[in-house]
Amino acid sequence: MNPATSLAAALERALELYLKQDPQAIQQCSAMEGKIIGLEIKGLGLSLYFLPGSDGIQVASHYEGDVDTLLSGSPLGFARLALGSREDALFQGAVEIRGDTETGEQFQDLLANADWDWEEQLSHLTGDVIARQIGNLA
Repeated sequence: MNPATSLAAALERALELYLKQDPQAIQQCSAMEGKIIGLEIKGLGLSLYFLPGSDGIQVASHYEGDVDTLLSGSPLGFARLALGSREDALFQGAVEIRGDTETGEQFQDLLANADWDWEEQLSHLTGDVIARQIGNLA
């Protein structure tokens, strides 16, 4: 399994755990059903695709069709966005949104309200030491 596929699977599992604990988050996913959100992480050559729906969010490392919203930025820009600094990340150019900006903002709100341990989920892929270092950097 390539790293992008492994990351997509780990994120999907993390999102599933979070969504099971927050009925409002499932409602937010349902409101975005049928939308495709692409995430392009510059400098890593990594793209992920999020497909929200009434059952949660499917995460894929490859998608053939057009996306509704594309978020593009550096790892640090996405960290700022995920931590709720939307205005800073977007207006300073750390993350760009193309396409349906309303869907992009709904998706960012969903992630910003998530109360899960990103570092723990990352440690399953990278090991505890590297995940801790990335967590400290973010």
